[in-house]
Amino acid sequence: MSPTIEARNEAMTFKTNEIELTIVSVFFLVLSLAGVVWTFTSGLIGSGIDGILLLGVGLLMAGVFALQLLFIARDAGLVKFPQINSAKKPVAAAPAKPPAAVAPAVKPPVAPPPATPTPGSQAK
Repeated sequence: MSPTIEARNEAMTFKTNEIELTIVSVFFLVLSLAGVVWTFTSGLIGSGIDGILLLGVGLLMAGVFALQLLFIARDAGLVKFPQINSAKKPVAAAPAKPPAAVAPAVKPPVAPPPATPTPGSQAK
C-alpha cells in the first residue's frame, strides 16, 4: 500500500473509533441508569447491603461512562472546559518613576570625649 492510503485509513479509523466508542458509552450509561432505577422500583434498596451496593455500582458505572462521553464531546469540540491556569495579559501599567537622587545621610564625625584627668597624672 502507498503511504497516502495508509494515512487516509488512519484518519477514517479515528472517526470510526470515536463513533463506536460513543455508542458503547451511551449503551452502558443507559444500562447502568436502568439498574439504578430497578434498584429503587423493586424495593431492593430497603432490603439491606445488596441494594446499597447495587446502587453504588450502578451510579459509579454511570459516572464513568458519562465522563467518557464528556471527554469525547470535548475532543469533538462540542464542549469547552474552563482553563485553570490561563495566562491573563497583564494590564499595561505606567512605568515606575526612578527614585529621586537622595544623598545618603552622612553622620557627622563623632568627636572623642574630652579626656578626664586621672588623679595620678596631674602635673605638679
